[in-house]
Amino acid sequence: MINKITLVFLFLGSVLHAQNILDEYPKGQTFYKGGEVTFYKEVHDLLKEKKFSECAENEIYVARILVTDQGKVKVIKDSDVANIAKNKCAHQLSLEIIKGLHNWSPAEVKGFQFGAISEFVLYPKDVMSNYKEGYMASNYITAPRYPGGYKAFSKIFNSNFKSLFNDYVIKGDVNLEYYVDENGYLTNPRIYPAIHEITFNQNALRAFQRLKKQWQPALYNEKIPLKYKMLHGLNFSVSYTDEEGEARN
Repeated sequence: MINKITLVFLFLGSVLHAQNILDEYPKGQTFYKGGEVTFYKEVHDLLKEKKFSECAENEIYVARILVTDQGKVKVIKDSDVANIAKNKCAHQLSLEIIKGLHNWSPAEVKGFQFGAISEFVLYPKDVMSNYKEGYMASNYITAPRYPGGYKAFSKIFNSNFKSLFNDYVIKGDVNLEYYVDENGYLTNPRIYPAIHEITFNQNALRAFQRLKKQWQPALYNEKIPLKYKMLHGLNFSVSYTDEEGEARN
């Protein structure tokens, strides 16, 4: 188990940077020209034009994508086969959307275009029969909650990671990304930029595993649980700094 997830920490980060791909979009930028409202409007128009059947009311899917520096889009393979099976229709529609839309927008840094990782939430009912102008899925999502609140999580996070960080001579900002799944469990940890130190990644994984207390999962429209990405910013310097955790969907 340790070796498998350590490879996620090391390999994925190194591949992304080797190909000039950003781990996330810079603040204020989005994966689609015109932003989230335009994206869901074009999703609605596409599904209506193609006359796709609407999914069951409880189906929802979070699609993870890579938009290249040329404005092309690629699907990042989802290893959560159980979630795909439970939301088979929504998953299939997300693939049709990725194939059928064309106004994908690469990231931009200092005038240069880069590929970047992002994701979108698809609740088919709200982009089909329930669609309303101005719809954005993010307006209907409630972030996951840790038992006792963020301060309680920050305390346990610091107690598990602070001593680890003090043992390694690493400077600068790094990010710990993970997901709270639809059952409230933490999954898919990833540190980026990648730290090419095997023992650090092994120890970071052990520290992460000690955080695995069940959360209240994210909810769509206060009733449908969904997988939700979390991002915890860390700073390595002479003294350890814990930046406030930030949720990303």
